[in-house]
Amino acid sequence: MEDHSSRQKQVVRLSDAQIDRLVEGYQAGKSVYQLAPLFGINRQTVSLHLKRRGVAMRRQRLDESDRPEIERLRAEGWSYTRLGERFHVHGSSIRNLLVRGQVS
Repeated sequence: MEDHSSRQKQVVRLSDAQIDRLVEGYQAGKSVYQLAPLFGINRQTVSLHLKRRGVAMRRQRLDESDRPEIERLRAEGWSYTRLGERFHVHGSSIRNLLVRGQVS
């Protein structure tokens, strides 16, 4: 049995050039969910780097007013993941809005 207390998380430190590319990717339309795996960091760290660079964050919450468009696109066959990318949230947030009626 593995001793979880001895397992260490690998810390990824991005260079200034990598952070520049991260910022460029976000400004080009990629979401924090898309950027995180590209740089080997979690989405909260992506957000932290962007905020430190003074980048204005896009809306990250769904609103009940988004429901009609989401329902229309879902009816056209869009996946939760694709909808999440479109609305800059995780696909599970889209699912929660549609299936459970929860805005997250």
